[in-house]
Amino acid sequence: MTRLLTNDEYANAVVVVDSDGNMVGGIQPTGLSTVACGELQGSVVALQMPSVACKYARFKGALSNAGNVYIGGAGVTKPNGTTDVTTGLELSAGDDTGWLPVSNLNIFYRICNNAGDDLTYMVLA
Repeated sequence: MTRLLTNDEYANAVVVVDSDGNMVGGIQPTGLSTVACGELQGSVVALQMPSVACKYARFKGALSNAGNVYIGGAGVTKPNGTTDVTTGLELSAGDDTGWLPVSNLNIFYRICNNAGDDLTYMVLA
């Protein structure tokens, strides 16, 4: 969903740019003062993410992964060639979700191709 920023949000927003000055993150609200990072061990059964309060979250498949990690809601599954509503968003080794506006990591679940397919995260609050 896209929405317009309020005047207060616009006045307190920053544009995220790379070292060449290219916009990479769009307009982001300021006032974020907490950063938390972590690693989640791979699992071949669906597991809930830990409870970490945040305003934005980002997930990345570990570069060393041999398989994929799938992120979704409760009951997330791996692709199996059938139409369903549970298959998670696929992250290959090194893939990244980008910033997701969310209040807590624990709304997400993960499942992996292999027990060694790990997931890292960063949250801003």
